[in-house]
Amino acid sequence: MAPIGKLFSLYSRKPRKGKPVFYARFKKPDGTWGSGKCTNTTNRNMAETWAINYLQGGQVVLKENITFEEFTAGFFNWGGEWATDKQVTGKRVTPRQCKEKTAILIGRLLPVFGKMRLTQIDKTAIKAFRNDLFLKGYAGQTINASLSCLKVILEAAEEKALIRYLPKIERASIKAKERGILTVEEVRRLFALEWPDFRCYVMNFAAASTGLRRGELLALQLKQVHGDYIEVNRSWDEVSASMNETTKTGRSRTVIIPGMLKREIDRLIDMNPWGKPDSFLFYSTVEHKPMEGSLALETLYQAMEVIGIDGIARKARNITFHSWRHWFNSLLINAKVPIQKIQSLTGHLTAEMTQHYYHIDELGDVVDIVQESLIG
Repeated sequence: MAPIGKLFSLYSRKPRKGKPVFYARFKKPDGTWGSGKCTNTTNRNMAETWAINYLQGGQVVLKENITFEEFTAGFFNWGGEWATDKQVTGKRVTPRQCKEKTAILIGRLLPVFGKMRLTQIDKTAIKAFRNDLFLKGYAGQTINASLSCLKVILEAAEEKALIRYLPKIERASIKAKERGILTVEEVRRLFALEWPDFRCYVMNFAAASTGLRRGELLALQLKQVHGDYIEVNRSWDEVSASMNETTKTGRSRTVIIPGMLKREIDRLIDMNPWGKPDSFLFYSTVEHKPMEGSLALETLYQAMEVIGIDGIARKARNITFHSWRHWFNSLLINAKVPIQKIQSLTGHLTAEMTQHYYHIDELGDVVDIVQESLIG
C-alpha cells in the first residue's frame, strides 16, 4: 500500500472574500484522481489532518461515476457474489430467492435508479421512491421488499467504497389489509356449481382442500399424485413462466387428498391430453407448460358472482385465490388440530415452532374436517 500522503493531494481555492480554502483530492485504485473535497480550513496542516482522517474513516469513494445499473448487473444471479456470500456464511438462499430479487430489481428499482450514480442515491431519493410505490397502490409488504433489495445493494456498494455511507432507509409502516375468506356455506354453494372450465374447478377445489399455494398447484405433475396423497416439492413462477425447483420455504412436504378431491383429480387426469408422468396436472395447450393461473382466479370470481358475491363485495372482503390457504388454515385451527400438524400440511414452518412430520395414517382427522366442511 502506498504511504498515506501519496493517496491525496491538496490545493487551494480563493473565495471572493477571505483567505484561500484548501481542498483535497484522493487517488483512486486506477491511479486517477477523484474530484476535490472542501476541507473547510485555510490552514494547510489542518487540511492535511482532515484528509488523513477522511482516509482512515473509509470515506473515500473509489469510483464516483458508476451508475446503479452498472453496479447491479447480475447482482442477484444464482452463483454470483451475493448468493455465494450467503451460502458461505451459512445463511439460507435459494435460486427462487435470487429470481424474486432479480424481478424486483428489474421491475421496480432499475426504472427509478438505473441511470443514477450510486453517490446520488440519498435519503431523499429513497423516500421519494418509497412514497411513489405507495401512491401507485403497492402493499406495504411489496414496498418493503423493494426497499430491502435496495438496502442490500447499497450495503454492497458501501463495502466496496463506492459510496461514503449507507443512506437511511425508512420502511413503510402500512397495516396489511386482512385477507378475507368465504364462509362454509358459501364454499359449499360455490363447489356445487357447474364450472365452465373443469381444470379451474379442480384447482380451486384442491386449494380449499389442501391449502396449497397457486404456484405449488401449477407445478404439480402426474407423477406427484399418489392415490391419497400428493408430493409437493416445487413451485411454478408465473412471472417468468419457469419452474422453481423448491417451494417457497425451500422444503418438500406430503399433502393428503380427501376422497372427494381424489375423484375429481382422477377425472382431470383422464382428460389430460398429454398423459405422461411429467405432464402437468393442470395442463395447457402447450405440453411443457401448465395452464395460466390467472384463469383459475378469473373463473373463481365468475363463480362467486353466481352465488351472489359481486366484484364490489369481493374486493371489500379482500377475497383472492390465496384466500383458500387462509380458509384451510382457519378451518383446521378452529377444529383444534395441533399447530404442528397444520404446519406439516401448509409448509408454514417458523423458527419458533418445532418441525413435526406426520404420516398419512395420522391425518385422518384432517380428511374428515375438510370433507365435512366442503360437502356437509
